[in-house]
Amino acid sequence: MMDIHKFEVFLDLAETMNFTKTAERQFTTQGNISKQILSLETELDVKLFERAHRKIELTEAGSLLLPYVKNVVEQYHAMQEVLETYTTRKQSLH
Repeated sequence: MMDIHKFEVFLDLAETMNFTKTAERQFTTQGNISKQILSLETELDVKLFERAHRKIELTEAGSLLLPYVKNVVEQYHAMQEVLETYTTRKQSLH
């Protein structure tokens, strides 16, 4: 099953292009970021980033995937907001 957190890590890394910065922003370690990305690459059966000499960049597959992942993450957060509003409103009626 796809994990939304892996998508969030992918988006963050695609923005920073830096494992250290992404780890700091995600409050975790570089190793965990690497594991999340490798796991996502395995699940999708594509390489998302090229890693060479302390530099990373999106692969063609990563670039193709990026707008879809942004949309999925945005929709997921929108869904959470709707449910939170619904729950709060329902509780205030009781």
